[in-house]
This record gives sequence, C-alpha cells and structure tokens, in this order.
Amino acid sequence: MRKCTLPILPVLLAAVITGVVLAARPARAQSRLATDPKDQEIELLKSEIQKLESRVDTLEGLDQRVKVIDRKLEVQQEAQQQKALELPIIKVSDEGFSLSSPQHDGGVSDYSIRFSGIIQGDGRFFPSGADKNVGSTFFLNRVRPILSGTVGKYYDFNITPDFGQGKVTLQDAYLNMTYFKQAQVQGGKYKAPFDLERLQSARDLEFSERSEIQILVPNRDTGIEVHSESLFGGRLSYQAALMNGVPNNTASDTTDLDTNDGKDFVGRIFATPFKLTENEWLKGLGFGFAGSYGDERGATTSVYKTYGMSTWFSYNKGVTASGLRARLEPQLYYYWRSLGLMAEYAQDEHSLNLFNTFGSGPTKHLINRTDTFTDTGYFAQASYLLTGEDASYGWVKPYHPFDPRNGFWGAWEVAARISNVSAQTRQFQLGFASPNVSAKTATEWAAGVNWYLSHNVKWQFDYANTFFDGGAGTKALPKDRPNESVFESQLQISF
Repeated sequence: MRKCTLPILPVLLAAVITGVVLAARPARAQSRLATDPKDQEIELLKSEIQKLESRVDTLEGLDQRVKVIDRKLEVQQEAQQQKALELPIIKVSDEGFSLSSPQHDGGVSDYSIRFSGIIQGDGRFFPSGADKNVGSTFFLNRVRPILSGTVGKYYDFNITPDFGQGKVTLQDAYLNMTYFKQAQVQGGKYKAPFDLERLQSARDLEFSERSEIQILVPNRDTGIEVHSESLFGGRLSYQAALMNGVPNNTASDTTDLDTNDGKDFVGRIFATPFKLTENEWLKGLGFGFAGSYGDERGATTSVYKTYGMSTWFSYNKGVTASGLRARLEPQLYYYWRSLGLMAEYAQDEHSLNLFNTFGSGPTKHLINRTDTFTDTGYFAQASYLLTGEDASYGWVKPYHPFDPRNGFWGAWEVAARISNVSAQTRQFQLGFASPNVSAKTATEWAAGVNWYLSHNVKWQFDYANTFFDGGAGTKALPKDRPNESVFESQLQISF
C-alpha cells in the first residue's frame, strides 16, 4: 500500500486560514450591530425602563410604609381624642375657678363645679348726724365664698355663705332645674324676684350701699319659683314665686322656717325689646314691673335705715304685722355707651295691729287697733364712665387695667343718686309710730367715684347726705332730725 506523500505544511496553513476566516465573519457582524445608533437608543431605553421599574417598585414600597405610618398616627390620634373626651376641663379666669366634665352637644358639660367669691372692705365715717345710733368704723361688708355648678346637665346649684359684718349667714342656697328653658324651676333660698336694684349683684353696684327704696322691698326669702330669661330670644324674662314672706329689706337670716301659714306671691316681668337690634340708642333699654301679695302676721316689723345704717324709722312697742301686705314696683334701666341710668318707684301696703296699754291707775286703758297703711318711695341714679368703657347692668371691664409703669390707670366712673321714702302720716296720728322718734320721710342725695383697677378689683369713694322730716324733739313738739352725712369707701375684690 502506498502512503500519501502530500506536503504537510501547506495543508496546515490552509486549515488555519480557513478557521480564521470563518471566525471573523460573526465578529464583524457583531461589531456592525454594536455600532448601529438605533440599536444603541434601544439599549438606552431598555436601561431607563429598568431603572424606572426599579424606582416604581421602591415608591410602591415607600407608599405602603407611609400608609402604615399614617394609620398608626390615626390610631394614636383617635386614642388621644378619646382620652381627651374623658378628661375633666379645668379653667382659671377672671370669672373664677371651674372644673367640668367633657363637653358635648355644643359645648355643654353634664357636670361642673365653680368657685368664685367677693370680699368688700369698707371704711365709714360720719361728718354729721347727731341722732345716729351707729359710729364711724372700718368693717368687712361682705365676705362671700360662692360654690356653684351643675349636676346631671339640667340641675344647677348655688351655695353662698357670708362671713361679713361679724356674723355668719347663709345668703343663698338653691337648686335650679333647667330642663325647660322657658319654664325653669328654682327652689331654696335666694333673692326675691322683685326689685331691680336688689337683683343687681353686689359686685356691680354703683354705690357701696343700695338706695333708700330697699326699705320697701324684700331681700332674700325661701320658696319656689318658675322663671325664664330666654323668651323671644332673651327679650323677655319673667319670675313667678311662692315664698315664706319676710319684712321689708330683710332676709331670712336666722331661720328659714316660717312662723305662720301666710305666704307671699311674688311676680316680676322685665323686657329688653331692642336687645338684639343694632340701634345703639335703643338696645340698652329695659323696663318691667314687679308685684307681691301676701298675708303676714307676727311680731317682726320693718325698720328703716339710712345709707350709714342708722335707724330713722321704727314702729312703737306692741305693733305687729296683721294681715295684708301688697307691694308694687315699676322699674327701668337704660345704657348707652358710657352712660347708665336706673329708676324705680315702690309702694308698700301693709296691715298692722297695735296692742298696748296707756296711762296708769284709773286712766289706764287698753288699745287694740288694726289698720292698713301705705308707704312709698322712689330712686333715680345716673353714672358715666370717664374712660370710655361701655356701661351695663353687669360688671365693668376696664380697657386698660391699672399699670402705671405703662401709662394705664384703669377705668374711672362717676355716679349720682337721689332716693326718698315716705311713711304714711296716719301711722303717727294713730299711735303706730312716734313723730319724735321716727321721721316721716327721708331723702338721700349721694355722689360717688368708682375706680376699676382691673377686671376683679374696684375701689369706691362715696358721699351721702340724708334729710329728714320729723324724727326728733318731743311728742308735743316734734321737729326735724338733723341731717346725716357719711363718707364711705369700699375696696372690693371679686372673681
């Protein structure tokens, strides 16, 4: 067998060249593809899409985390709100200190308690008044811590003791049921719903003492009443009360028990018809009428006193209440900007019994007489705020409380008043009163300056002069009692 004798070197070279050529063809194809611009754009777009998809995945994860955090915050807020609804509300302001349950239904609390008070320190000095039975003195006129509040949403209460004038007295203690706003029911001890000046808070008075007309009207009494201050949008208020009955200008201080079966019917209606209007000339006008009727019998009778608390009229020994007692009183006030006016007329008709003996020996005789008399009185008052604050039936809040370092001096007010009470002459003629001991009339003129240092502090400076008809001399030759003048200053803090 013959062997192949082809040259080996040429064969190997040819194989290498063939392999190189075959391998170079796909490489050149790939090079052309990589260098094509459209292909590059496609690759870039793919790359951006991948990045966007990665970002979307990241954002979806963040959004889910945010939703989880938001829900946690919502749960926390709901828990805090629920906790806040269960917490009591504590309030401290110029109106006092209060604690109440959480509010609902338009800001109403079912339970609340409020502590407030008033302290009045007075200095009273008499430049004249030879027949007075009191002296110049410093004293605490009123010291009244006041506890009031609401239980069960519809039941308001008030407890007001008084530690002033060296004695302890329960001034007010009552419950007021407010379920029906147009017919609230109040029971306990409180101011009889009668006199406009008496119903004004002692904190808000223009003078340190009320006028002479208080001699003819009741003070505080014990009983029950139906009342409302919300008729016709607050334009009309009314009170209708059944009360034990007290002598004029007297409160049931020593006992809340009545000593007889007679009771007093007391009613009052008061209108502020322009209260909701924008007419500033009319919106401050208020007027009304009060009346009372009762049958009272007992040993206690009224005693009439001056501004300085000196007695100018009292009944003779043996005079007692004996039947009819009827009072009536028209009343009004008017407030316009810094001006305030108030006026009243009062009439008191009362039946009295005189049981006494006169003379001695053969001339001794017994008198037992019953008769009815009518005493009358009036008062008119004007005030003006020199510093421009608005006058009102309530409290005056100064625009700028007392702060001399910054040039503020509080609010300043001037006031003037006249009041008169006349006892019917027949009481003297029939022996119920003595003309040389008790005056027939007393007319008081008073002027004052009020300094409101802050929302809670007031300082009053008053001067009053009272003129009398009768009340001195002898039975055979009575004469007028000397005029009585008094300076009285009162420093008050209330909250």
